[in-house]
Amino acid sequence: MKQNKSIAKTTIVHFNQDARFFVERGLRFLNRYDYEKVIRSFRRAIEMEPKNAEYQCHLASVLAEVGNFQASNDILHDVVENCEPKMVEVYFYMANNYANLEDYEMAEEMAIRYLQQDREGIYREDAEELLDYIYFELDMPPRHFLTGEREDLYSKHERARHSLEEGRFLEALEILKEIVESDPTFMPAWNNLSLAYYYAGDFQQAMSTIEQTLEKENGNLHALCNLAVLLSHHNRVKELISLIDMLKKIVPFHPDHAYKLATTMGVLGQHEEAYRLYYKMLRSGRPHEACTYHYAAISAYMSGRKEQAIRWWQKVKQLDPESNVADTYLEMVKADRDGQTKQVIPYHYHQPLQEVSWEKAPEIGGEELKNDPMIRASLLWALQHGRDEVKFAVLQTLSLIGDDEAEAAVRQCYHQTDDPQLKKLALLALADMGADLPGAAEPSRKMAAREAAGTGKSAPQAAEEKDDVERCIHQLFSEKGQQELRSWSLAAWKQYKQADKPLVHIRKTVAWLAALEYLYGTVKNQKQSQAQLAQKYGVSPATVSKCVKALQALDLK
Repeated sequence: MKQNKSIAKTTIVHFNQDARFFVERGLRFLNRYDYEKVIRSFRRAIEMEPKNAEYQCHLASVLAEVGNFQASNDILHDVVENCEPKMVEVYFYMANNYANLEDYEMAEEMAIRYLQQDREGIYREDAEELLDYIYFELDMPPRHFLTGEREDLYSKHERARHSLEEGRFLEALEILKEIVESDPTFMPAWNNLSLAYYYAGDFQQAMSTIEQTLEKENGNLHALCNLAVLLSHHNRVKELISLIDMLKKIVPFHPDHAYKLATTMGVLGQHEEAYRLYYKMLRSGRPHEACTYHYAAISAYMSGRKEQAIRWWQKVKQLDPESNVADTYLEMVKADRDGQTKQVIPYHYHQPLQEVSWEKAPEIGGEELKNDPMIRASLLWALQHGRDEVKFAVLQTLSLIGDDEAEAAVRQCYHQTDDPQLKKLALLALADMGADLPGAAEPSRKMAAREAAGTGKSAPQAAEEKDDVERCIHQLFSEKGQQELRSWSLAAWKQYKQADKPLVHIRKTVAWLAALEYLYGTVKNQKQSQAQLAQKYGVSPATVSKCVKALQALDLK
């Protein structure tokens, strides 16, 4: 018996349970979806080799798969800080985790860090898609920009979005058209392009743009909502009813989609459906802006829920006490209780507007008309589709407003109309603004006839304007530390003057300085965005862009 025991001991095989063994066992459990045993196996492996970044990433991946995103990120932070700083794909993993935690600022931070450290990494496209989602689906403006083409794409789209919000629809159109031409796959720009056409009164182009968007991405919710509004405008009832029925079946998961769908339903008069969507959004626990509560209050009021409407307007008053929007509508509900009939409220965040008679609009004054995006949209619509007498009044109103957007609208009217009287009034409006006249100039109160080919200025006037830019360079680039910028700008401007090309006419000379500073930053790898420089010099981004294009043709170095 003793002999048998001795034999048994000598035949025992040593079972080597090292870290690799536990990792392989964990992977086998993973194939069976036994996550509890997977996590236990990976933790044992890490206990044996705590500095092994690969094992740490295995565990972080499984924790993310079971929804424990914060614990996953804790491990991934430890990987790049203490184990393997060069493992840059970890930043992409963290970006995904933060997105799932709805911490989109940190998701943006990690995605950009990954792209900056590995521009050709295997997750490049996924990281860029995540940034697109954060910036455009969630409507979060970028806090950081990447270098190169992607920066131009994001910054241009951000400028276009601001232009839409502020009622500069023609400016937005130009920027958005540039974006879709340079990158036809950039879907947020297509959606905003259709909106820009719509607000500018060009419904045919708006419809065409929506159709192109849906050809590229059949289920694009923003495009479908825009299509519904356009069908409503054209009274295409049968198609509209079918589309509304389809939209009602959509259960939006992302907050931006829910907001878009709710607002569209409200605009289309589907207040019950809009109320249901807004109610669900506001009960999610996420913070919301005053305008969202305002739209929700409208849906509640229009669907007969006055008490709920009052509660939401009181929330608007709390969030935005200075606008007086909430006070106005709370008074309206009180009057409604006292016997007045229910009023139809548009889904816009402003106080109720008095009916504007465009024939009398010039008597009101430009300042009262220029700051409201919806008034601007009405002006552009009237200029496209109004009666002749309305168009005459709108041209006068635009001359009072007198900014770049108004000038562009009047100039567009001049080129599109065949009515000689309307052409003459458009020329007079341009003259009143102090703007350059198109083609062969008409006499006006502020301008005599202009003769220079392509510039609208005589040769002495053009030369004087070129000298004005040179003087400005000396005056504004004179501070300590700007000597190199001044020398470079003077040399570049001299090259432009000698290029034997007509001067691009710009009303504000400082726009050329903004363009020169932008190009100098590009050459010296100290790039600033055109939007920032436009703000610095008090000109529009579109004007700076026009100057940059003129100078870029010179191959400056």
